[in-house]
Amino acid sequence: MNINQLRQSRNAAMVSIVFFVVFMLFSIFRASFQSIDVTVNLWVLNIHTDTATLLAKVISVAFDTTIIAAASLLIASFLFIKNRKAQSVILLTALSGSVLVAIIKNVTQVARPENQLLPGSGFSYPSGHSASTIIFIGLMVYYIWLNWNSSQRVKLLSLTSFGLVVALVGFDRIYLNVHWLSDVVGGWLFGAFWLSFCIMAYEQLKLAGKFESKKFNFIANLLFALGIIVIVLIVILGPFLNIL
Repeated sequence: MNINQLRQSRNAAMVSIVFFVVFMLFSIFRASFQSIDVTVNLWVLNIHTDTATLLAKVISVAFDTTIIAAASLLIASFLFIKNRKAQSVILLTALSGSVLVAIIKNVTQVARPENQLLPGSGFSYPSGHSASTIIFIGLMVYYIWLNWNSSQRVKLLSLTSFGLVVALVGFDRIYLNVHWLSDVVGGWLFGAFWLSFCIMAYEQLKLAGKFESKKFNFIANLLFALGIIVIVLIVILGPFLNIL
């Protein structure tokens, strides 16, 4: 057994548990941040400009949950064709986090800000954009590290890019007043939990040698087909599931 792989798997499990606990605690005490939410929401009005608003709307569309789902389908298909079936299936499975976000939204039923610059449907907490961006971009960075002999410089660059994109999308949701600050933070926490959980699952299965088993090829084909169905449903039913 590879000691580094075992350590990575344990680290991913620990990180996943920590983010899950923090997300749950934050969700329970979210109402305590209401005054901060309102303050940030009103402050953002002072920095609105026509140019910045147009750019913000473009970013909103580019990182829409349905767009990320479609991109995930394309990349997963490429990985599947290149016989990286395990990574393909994990990527498709990770996007099921969008369904969990929809469930959480309908449980918490937090109303969106009334001064939003884009018509937002459904409930507000947590932010689907923020969660799905962390999951998708995070997995892309993880796969870069796995599939290429990345130098420390490439790893640092990819990690920095990940942080900048996540921050940009999160701020974009606040700038457009379609989410409260706490929605974005909640989305980040849930996204980090689900990302680390999926990485943990991948590492655990790899350590157990499941990807080399005779049954895996059949199971991977089945999961790939199911993953495609789930993503297609996300793309089609996304607005109705309130995952944006």
